[in-house]
Amino acid sequence: MPKLIKIAPSKESNSVLSNPITVVRRAIAMNSVVSKHSHSWGQFVYAHSGVLAVSTPSNKYIVPPEQGVWLLPNVDHEVTAISNVQLTSFYFDVELLNVLPLKCCVLTVNAFLKALITEANNIEIDYLWHSTDGRLLRLILDRLTQAPNEVFQLPYPKEHRLLALLAEIQIAPENNNSLDEWGKIVGASARTLSRLFKKETGLSYSEWRQRLNIQIAITQLSLGKSITSISLHLGYESPSSFIHMFKSKTGMTPTFYRENRNSL
Repeated sequence: MPKLIKIAPSKESNSVLSNPITVVRRAIAMNSVVSKHSHSWGQFVYAHSGVLAVSTPSNKYIVPPEQGVWLLPNVDHEVTAISNVQLTSFYFDVELLNVLPLKCCVLTVNAFLKALITEANNIEIDYLWHSTDGRLLRLILDRLTQAPNEVFQLPYPKEHRLLALLAEIQIAPENNNSLDEWGKIVGASARTLSRLFKKETGLSYSEWRQRLNIQIAITQLSLGKSITSISLHLGYESPSSFIHMFKSKTGMTPTFYRENRNSL
């Protein structure tokens, strides 16, 4: 695993918002981690290029260029650049949050919203709220309220036996142990582990594992890994089995995703 380099949050993260919406642009080098922090406003995190991982106390989100992460106020979060990233964040004053999601989540960024975000990168920090720049940002807010909610977030359990299981999977993603086999390792019955997974993540173990595999696959695809090597890395018997899983969860093949991730 590559060594991660800690970097500080943006200076705007520690400032008072001068407008109801603030735009923050940043380039983050591969394997850099923006230290854990929070702020009193909502934040939408979007990568124009590259892939981000955003971690909160309860979830991990993988953020390719056709998606973004919505973060509620006062939620600790850490941002990791899986590849070189060009990042845009929007800070939303709490007065605007009644129209945005009530939970942290992944939102789809379609071509129109992507074009609006690209244009917003030209807005200066001291823009006037009732100017054309302000109207553009209000339009972005309006489009975010209509953006579909994706299901790529990975809920994190907290129970110690589940954490032991997950630590083993992170070391060896190709490990396809059944819950019976995991139970012998962590000291619990398969029924107990199944119940705990559903209780703590809202997902069955198989559903949770598929989301983990999707996150790993998106990361590997962004790094240029082959379909065959990714399928082996994840323990699939054949590339076709991996391709079927990926398409059933994302609506596209891994090859299509890799070739079109910057234009979706």
